Amino acid sequence: MESLLRKYLWVLDLATAGVCALFLARATASLAESQMIGNMPSRTAGGASFSSKPAVAYDKDQKDILDRNVFCSDCPPFNPPAPVEAAEPGAEAGEAEPERTTLPLAVMAIMYAPPPMGIKYSVAVLKDTEHLTVGAYATGELIREAKIIGIDETRIHLDNRGKREFLDLLAAPEEPAPVAAAPVAPRAAPGDELSKELAQGLKKTGENSFELQRSTLDSVLGNMSLLSRSARIVPEIRDGKPGGFRLYAVRPEGPFALIGMQNGDVLYAINGLEMTSPEKALEVYSKLKSARHLSVSLERNGQKITKEYTIR
Repeated sequence: MESLLRKYLWVLDLATAGVCALFLARATASLAESQMIGNMPSRTAGGASFSSKPAVAYDKDQKDILDRNVFCSDCPPFNPPAPVEAAEPGAEAGEAEPERTTLPLAVMAIMYAPPPMGIKYSVAVLKDTEHLTVGAYATGELIREAKIIGIDETRIHLDNRGKREFLDLLAAPEEPAPVAAAPVAPRAAPGDELSKELAQGLKKTGENSFELQRSTLDSVLGNMSLLSRSARIVPEIRDGKPGGFRLYAVRPEGPFALIGMQNGDVLYAINGLEMTSPEKALEVYSKLKSARHLSVSLERNGQKITKEYTIR
């Protein structure tokens, strides 16, 4: 028996060494686990973040855009903000108040971007009433030797050879001399004049096809402010990117309804040019005057529709 134990004693030694190694490995793993858990920051009660810094939320709310009509300068916002007194661009203490410019200029449209992007992205479409030219201008550019120093929602600020001046969108004409009071005719709803002219110069030839007189198109392009006031037009934002313009409050007998548009339509392209930026919108506007055919792409209730207009 003793000789047998001596013969297989190495087996007992090997088993003992294996058991010791197993216990040592488990002890090492437990120690490492306790050290790792002890160094980890505690979780907050309702959150899974290990960082003590508050998470920065990305705000995709387009409330500032949706609260007003970007194409109607004198329409009040649905939720008007509290008035904030702001200094005129370029104004300093003691300077004289800016005056209305006497330059032969008129504001056709304003693409306004709020701060801090306003200086970079705000664009004004100005017409030289003497030379009959139209162009897009940004802050810092010159027109008739006057420098544009600021673009607001309804006003262009100019530096005319050191003199601060301004130019308003849809500026009211100077008041005439007082005359005897006359009966005031009821004021027509915005776009009624265009509706009458469109009804005379537009002919529907199919479900999505129309014939439009050139004189009628020229009249519409010359009265974009009236057209924009006949419906609420707001940018359409999808996945954080512009995707065209959505129409709201389209009147059944208004100009947009006459040309086949409906409430909720998203206009995203004209003649293949996407309406995704102010620059592209101005490019489309400049090409409409000489176009012989208009192809308007829109989305209605998730379906894409193309309206065709032949210019006669």
